Amino acid sequence: MSTYSSWRSDQGNMRALSDELAAQAAMARSREAALNRRLRSLEGDLSSRVEVLQRLVNALIELGEVREELALFAPARRARDAARALTRAVVTGEGDVSHLRRAPDLADVPGYWLVPAALAVADLPAGRVDAEAAQEALLRDRRRAATYLVAVCALVGRPGLAREWAPWALDAPVLPAAGWGSADGAPEPAPARTTSARAAAGDPAPDEVLVTGAERALWLAAAAGALGDDGAADVRRALRERVALLDDDARARWRTRLLEAAPALPGGGADWGTPADDARGRRRAAAPDTLPLLRSWAAWSRAVADGEIVAPAAEPRPLLLGAAGVPSGATAAPGGDEDAEAPGEALLRVVGSLVDEGAPVERDLLQRAEVLGERVGRAPEDDGPAWDASAGTLVDLLVADARGTDPGRAAFVAPLVADDLRDASHARAAQLAAAPAPSRALRLGGRTVTVTPTDDATAPAATARAELLARPVEGPSWGVVGAAGAAAVVALVLGIVAGPAWFVVTVVAGVVAAWQWFAGEQRGRDQRMQAQQRAEQFDADLAAARRDVAAEADRARTQREAVATVVSDLDEALADVGARTPA
Repeated sequence: MSTYSSWRSDQGNMRALSDELAAQAAMARSREAALNRRLRSLEGDLSSRVEVLQRLVNALIELGEVREELALFAPARRARDAARALTRAVVTGEGDVSHLRRAPDLADVPGYWLVPAALAVADLPAGRVDAEAAQEALLRDRRRAATYLVAVCALVGRPGLAREWAPWALDAPVLPAAGWGSADGAPEPAPARTTSARAAAGDPAPDEVLVTGAERALWLAAAAGALGDDGAADVRRALRERVALLDDDARARWRTRLLEAAPALPGGGADWGTPADDARGRRRAAAPDTLPLLRSWAAWSRAVADGEIVAPAAEPRPLLLGAAGVPSGATAAPGGDEDAEAPGEALLRVVGSLVDEGAPVERDLLQRAEVLGERVGRAPEDDGPAWDASAGTLVDLLVADARGTDPGRAAFVAPLVADDLRDASHARAAQLAAAPAPSRALRLGGRTVTVTPTDDATAPAATARAELLARPVEGPSWGVVGAAGAAAVVALVLGIVAGPAWFVVTVVAGVVAAWQWFAGEQRGRDQRMQAQQRAEQFDADLAAARRDVAAEADRARTQREAVATVVSDLDEALADVGARTPA
């Protein structure tokens, strides 16, 4: 082998070895990159897990510290547990509660309203309230003590014993920025929340009037007759004061909500139904027609005025006699909505929330312990919303009760919605009366002819028709006909003078002239026929438009008269509703 051949062989081997080394290096780099990505992923997972564990450990440590702080208030906890046992025994009618009343743990805690309040209701089964203990509880926290006393007396079936404190329990803040009265009557500041924070939390607009869970429970009890006539009058009076504070926007929304759907109407016996809601209370997407809607509200108002829709008799009675304890969920109110909470259970939930809230010195710690317990994975206790949490806006609750299937609630709120229902019906009737008159617009020959109930457009239609028929048509092209005729004459003369060959040109030119004349005449006749057909179609459309406009105007007039009659009936029925409602 020559030296050159050996050199080329060595060069080839070196290139092959270099390529193999490059491939191995690329594979190594790829594996290194994949390993680095995996390491970074593991580092991220470990970092997030460590962060989660760190937060969990911090929560556990803080929870332990909170529990250690709560241990400093053991007397308040024991007093709360003893008061809970005494309250449960009283509201469920367990009989003699003297042993619970004399329990050593039921010791007074300075500044805590619950112990004197529980002692005040210990003799409720015998028809007595310890006025001195009740006054002491009210001095310590007027709002909570009054709500507790009124709710417990209503549960036992003796709401009259706590009637003097009902206005305090219903004296809620009517604006979100206001606070509740404290022991000395001074307002407690409410936490400031921005509009964006409210929107994020799903709270109503700042100008809405809210109803708390305790107020809603008393509202339901009054509608069910559990508070007696005097208690129902107190609740209705408090609601009237709230309604008077609604601003123009809230009232406009209230009236719009009232006429979004028809109310439930009494059928045969205990059967109820509503043409606007399905069995689960979901509102239909399509808005109801004005006349059937107003007729439904007129029938509802007449049923309330005539006593067909009536609240249960005001006969206070024990609401939870024989109950084993605090119920875990809501049950349907008899004859009412399927998902509605019974008045007794609503009141019991309010009492339970007041008791579980704790003493002022431990209240914040208990709330913090509950938050931390959920953070570390402990299942939260589903006791329902707090007694002072919002149960909804006043407008939404009034509309829901008025349109709902519970006759007691509908009859209870009827006097409250009467004025705005009257205004809403008049506004709807005025809107219907101000609707534009029906009309039809037709076009003919560049003119627009409008038919209305007061103008059948005879003159404009005649003008448009005359202009269309008077338009010139495109007849024979006389220039072409003349030129072809002249050529035929010249060719005829040349045929006579020069030779017979020109007679062929004469015949051709004559045929062209005759064809142009006949084609033009046919085109003109077709155009005149089309114009006549358009005029006849226009006459037919005009007659149909006059009939349609007259029929629509007649229907609109009939509907306005019917709506006016229904609104008059509604006014009369609402006046009767107001007349039969006790002040």
